[in-house]
Amino acid sequence: MILQFSLLPISSAQSSFALSNTEEVIQNALKIPEDEVRSELLVLQFGSSGMTESAAKTFSNMIAQNLSNTNRFQITTLDEAEKIIEQEAPFLLPCFEIGCGIQMGKILGSERVLSGHIQLDARGDFILSVKMVNVIDNTLEFEDRLRFTDKNIDQRFYLVANRIARSTPLVGQIIDANNRLAIIALGERDGLRVGDQLVIYKRDRIETRDFEQSQVRIQRQNIGILNITQVGDRTSQGIYFQSIETPQPKQFVTSYLDKRKQVQLIDTIRKELDTHQRNVYEITKSVQLSPVQLEDQELKKWIRKVRLLEEIRDQWYWIMVGSGGASAFFISQFKSGDDLKVIAALGALGYSSFEYFTVKNRLSTLVDEGRYRGYLELKIGPDLGSVGLGYRFDF
Repeated sequence: MILQFSLLPISSAQSSFALSNTEEVIQNALKIPEDEVRSELLVLQFGSSGMTESAAKTFSNMIAQNLSNTNRFQITTLDEAEKIIEQEAPFLLPCFEIGCGIQMGKILGSERVLSGHIQLDARGDFILSVKMVNVIDNTLEFEDRLRFTDKNIDQRFYLVANRIARSTPLVGQIIDANNRLAIIALGERDGLRVGDQLVIYKRDRIETRDFEQSQVRIQRQNIGILNITQVGDRTSQGIYFQSIETPQPKQFVTSYLDKRKQVQLIDTIRKELDTHQRNVYEITKSVQLSPVQLEDQELKKWIRKVRLLEEIRDQWYWIMVGSGGASAFFISQFKSGDDLKVIAALGALGYSSFEYFTVKNRLSTLVDEGRYRGYLELKIGPDLGSVGLGYRFDF
């Protein structure tokens, strides 16, 4: 596959050496094949209530397929895992929950494990609870609960798979780099956009000796932050926002597509790199960090739409309540000649009810869109076990 790149106009003040160095990076990138870095994910068979295990297994396979379609995960299904686990640790089978799933993930070399429970309620709706845990440090990276039917199952599974992908660190390799910019093997199909920021890191091989035994471990070292300036289909170009050494090919970049998590990550790494620079170069003067600002115009547009629809919904609600009260009053006090009053009140009640529920449905659709885009977060009340959506209006 031929990769094509274009650079922003280079200032005339730059030296010819810098120009040739940048051109050399681009030419080298054209010759290097793309390396995809996907997270190893073990998808367990869902536990079930009110349905057979085979039906629950079908649903877990559908989620696994949707996750595979995001291009973010290398999926290991339970059928593939059972062949290995039956030989290595048969006591872990059957496995439907996250505890034994983590042990299986360590045996299989998976980075993450996804488990779930699905039930069929009295109305015939399906309720699915899913959670994803990092096998390395046992941290809960994603948790959600969704309701769906036979008619909207494809849409719901597509949305939850994309929310999982956006909440999982995006990892890619550096194709080539110089002292000014880097080209990475992540692009538009991975969800990357201009303005995104990624952490640049390398993996150091550290060997320790204890008597006659030696142990080798891989340690991650963060070395910079890359600001994306151009995005292609499979590759992107960025300039260094901050770095403590010049990145090299085959090193790695990582970030979140979820804006809230991305800002938190970059803010933490900026402070870490700043502290590292002080220790290495003995900087004595104080360094002030300006806040990271990642403007999302789409988020602002979405917030304005939500607020407008909420105002319209509330207006029709009170009109509906008022016309309903007037209708009840005129009917209870009906006299000869009040026909037009009753008809007008009932007409106002019917029209306002129609408008109210129409706007309410539009608002519900907009909220679902916000959840998909990561503008909303799921809040669970520990006392009542209720699930609700919380707006995050961040500017």
